[in-house]
Amino acid sequence: MQSYTNRICAVCGDTPAKIHYGVLACFGCKGFFRRAVKDGRNKYVCRFEKNCEVTKFERNACRYCRFRKCLLVGMNPDYVRPDREKSKKGKTVLSKKKSVSRSLSYRLADPSDWTSFLSPSSRKQLSEIGKLAETCSTSTNFDGIGNFSLKSLIADRSLARKTGDSEAMDCSNSPRQLNEQFLGIERIVQCVDYIDRFLVMLEEEHCRKFSVEDKSALISDTMIHLLLFESTSRFVAKGAPGLEDLKLSLAQLPICTTHLTQKIADVFETYLRKPPSIIEYSVLKAYIVLSAESTVLSNSLNESLSLARENLSELLFKVIKHSRNKTSISAANSLSTILHFVYESRNLASRIRQSQQPFFVRDSDPKIPFHKILTDIINPEVSDLLLTTANCRKLSTQMGSSLSSVPPVPPPSDTVPLFHFSPPSLSPCQISAPPPPQQQYTDYSQMPSTSSYPANSSPFQSPYRPNSLSSFPKIPLEMTKSIEEFLRPNGMTTDEMNKPLEKNWADGFRLTPVFNKDIVSQFFPELSNINQHHPF
Repeated sequence: MQSYTNRICAVCGDTPAKIHYGVLACFGCKGFFRRAVKDGRNKYVCRFEKNCEVTKFERNACRYCRFRKCLLVGMNPDYVRPDREKSKKGKTVLSKKKSVSRSLSYRLADPSDWTSFLSPSSRKQLSEIGKLAETCSTSTNFDGIGNFSLKSLIADRSLARKTGDSEAMDCSNSPRQLNEQFLGIERIVQCVDYIDRFLVMLEEEHCRKFSVEDKSALISDTMIHLLLFESTSRFVAKGAPGLEDLKLSLAQLPICTTHLTQKIADVFETYLRKPPSIIEYSVLKAYIVLSAESTVLSNSLNESLSLARENLSELLFKVIKHSRNKTSISAANSLSTILHFVYESRNLASRIRQSQQPFFVRDSDPKIPFHKILTDIINPEVSDLLLTTANCRKLSTQMGSSLSSVPPVPPPSDTVPLFHFSPPSLSPCQISAPPPPQQQYTDYSQMPSTSSYPANSSPFQSPYRPNSLSSFPKIPLEMTKSIEEFLRPNGMTTDEMNKPLEKNWADGFRLTPVFNKDIVSQFFPELSNINQHHPF
């Protein structure tokens, strides 16, 4: 069999060649023969004597002689399918029509009705998240929560929402601006209300109940991130001057923003590159709550957050794709840019929180208003009952240093006299009891060793204890009655209780049934002969 490189075209001698129309032919001669047959008749004319040489260098010189040689070497015109090109063109035109109609349907659709491309569950979820972002509770008097902790604030706001005492307003169209302070109490209360409402929505969706401890841990983990996201989105609307306003807002905190200036600028530029729309902003705000990384959350809450985060990522991709009229690739690029901003801003929020922790120490005197709430947010209590790893390490270090500072105890000496200690009287009444006899030691060489007496002296005379127990025989342990004696019925002797079985125990009519005789003989062959002499 010829190799692939040695296959030569039968028409012009070019390589490589494959079987085309019944003979070995190159791709050039294959295409030429197909075009010549499709014309229906031979339109080619030779300008010479119809015997031109057809080689790979001169095969295009005379088409008449080339087509004649194709027929001479055995190319079959019946193998050519003229309808094949028509079917290919029809498929191509049909696919182009479908793509054009699909693109036109996207372009001609109403921009305000792009939600029709979403599933009913996605539209419902988007509507609920939009309502959470647009509606927020407000209050003009915060004096009643001045000494509240974060858990107390959560319980108070939940109760106010259930009883209808809190006033709801449209935050998107409100003319009144929020407090410009980064950690203003009004902004904190609104974030607490938002996260609490969002968790209530998760409870209804997953049929679960989350504790106040879980809510407090989630709020303290995502509060700085939410405030930074809201501040960035508000200042980005101002353009380039908004970056300086954001720095001034963070400069009000008791931290040095010099080492955070470049990080703040990077986060601001990332957000400014592709700012989200209003609907994307509401979805992204909920995604920030779901991106919590607290290690003290319960398993049920972590599982619910993970499931909701996956669904919200898919919803955010669909919103970007349909609302901006983009392809899947462009929507994926926009989504990656937005999620990059989320994680960059989260790193910045964690650094801000760490830099503020020295100013909000737990169990310290309150120096500013709402000190307990801010302390629970910035420096939360990790555990109520267990010591953290850092505290355990610190405690062990302190114990080691205290033990090392204790002076060593000098070894006992024979020349040190024994002192008698008498405890003070606990009652003003003096008891006229004779003092216990004291043993006087005059010769220190005959004193017993210190190991035979306890370390602490006592006013009472201690019993005599020998130096070793080798001189005393061990008392054997013996029960008054054995277990067999306790379980033995009245009137039964020991021999009847522990009487061994006889060899013909299987032959007894009262002991073994008749049908078990053969079975016993199978397991005990040595008793088979004995059983024969004792029929039933």
